[in-house]
Amino acid sequence: MFFCKAKDTAGGVRTLNDLKDGEKAVVRCLSRSQGCHLSKLTAMGITPGTEIEMLSNSGGPLLVLVRSSRLCLCRSLGQAVVVE
Repeated sequence: MFFCKAKDTAGGVRTLNDLKDGEKAVVRCLSRSQGCHLSKLTAMGITPGTEIEMLSNSGGPLLVLVRSSRLCLCRSLGQAVVVE
């Protein structure tokens, strides 16, 4: 399942924006509230179950490592990715 259910986004969930530099996480689901971005994320290989590593979260765009590729994401895309 690509999309988060209401229980997946209720209280205490972490998004890609919450990761610190060097931290790794696994994509849990993609938030429907950011619907226009979902096709972009899946096209870049960011799908549930994928390991993702934060390379730089310094206040500007996010730099992440996904499937051996470095990607630069805007913060609105990062907000759509729920991680665990």
